[in-house]
Amino acid sequence: MIKRRMGAVLDRGLAPLLLIPSVLLLLLILVGPFLYMVWTAFTDLHYALPGRAGSFVGFDNFRRLMREDQIFWHSFLLTLRFVFWVVVVEFTAGFSLALLLFHFIQRRRLFLTLLLVPMMLAPVAVGLIWKLLLQGDFGMVTYYLRWIGIIDTRTALLSDPALVLLTIIFIDVWQWTPFVTLIMLAGLLSLPREPYEAAIMDGARPLQIFRDVTLPLLRPIIALVLLLRGIDAFKEFDKVFILTGGGPGTATELLSVYTYRVNFKDWDLGYGAVCAFMVYLVVLILCAVFYKAVFWHESRAPARKA
Repeated sequence: MIKRRMGAVLDRGLAPLLLIPSVLLLLLILVGPFLYMVWTAFTDLHYALPGRAGSFVGFDNFRRLMREDQIFWHSFLLTLRFVFWVVVVEFTAGFSLALLLFHFIQRRRLFLTLLLVPMMLAPVAVGLIWKLLLQGDFGMVTYYLRWIGIIDTRTALLSDPALVLLTIIFIDVWQWTPFVTLIMLAGLLSLPREPYEAAIMDGARPLQIFRDVTLPLLRPIIALVLLLRGIDAFKEFDKVFILTGGGPGTATELLSVYTYRVNFKDWDLGYGAVCAFMVYLVVLILCAVFYKAVFWHESRAPARKA
C-alpha cells in the first residue's frame, strides 16, 4: 500500500522536483564560470598593471585580438594543424587496427589490454614519461634514434623547432589511437549481419561491401569518434605544457598554452577571457559541423523517398 502511494506521488510530478538540486549544481559549476568569463572579456582586468581593476571597455579586447595579436593567430593556425594531423592519423591507424582485430584476430582480449595501456595513463604522466625518454643527454629514445642515424648527435627532438611539433603529434597518436580502435571495434561488432548477407548474395566483392555497407552503417560512430578526438585535441594542454611549455619559441604554443600564458603568466585576465572564449567558440562550431554531418543525410532520406 505504501509503495503504491509513493508511486502515485511520484507520478503526480514529484520526480522533476527531485532533480532541481542537481540542475542547480550543474548550472553553478558550468554556466556560472562561463558567464563570468564572458563578462571578464568585456573588461580591462589585469592583475599586473595598476589602475586596471576590471572596468568595462566594450569590444576593445575583441578588436585587439582581431587586429593586433599576431601571436594568437599563429597559435590558432598551429592548433588547427595539430588537430588535423592528430585526428587523421589516429582515425586511420585506429580504424585499421579495429578492422585487423575484427577480421583476423580471434583472441582480442590480450591485444586490447596491451593497446589500452597508453590510453589509461594520465596525460601528465604521459608527458613526464616521454620527456625522460626524449631528453637530449640521456633519453633512451634519443639515444637509439642517434644510434640508428635518424637524428644527429646535436639534435634533441623536444628542442628542434623543425621536429618538435611532429614529436608532439606522435606522442598524442601513441596515446589516443587505442581509443579510436576500441570505439571502432565496438561499432564493427555491433553491426547487423543481414545487410552483409544480402550483399554477398548479390555478388558484391569485399571492397564493395566495405564501401557500400560497412562505412554507411558506421557513419554515426565515425562522426562521434572524429568529434570527440577533434574537441580533445583542440583543448590539448597537459602534455604540451609538460614536454615543451610551448617552446622552443612558439613552435608548440597551441591555443590552450597561449591562453594559459596570457591569463596566468601575464595576468591579463580581460584579454585572456577573450582567448578562452575563442577556444569555446571553435569547439562549439566543431560540434555543430559534426552534428550536421551525421544527421543531415538521415534527415534528407525521407524527403528523397517521398
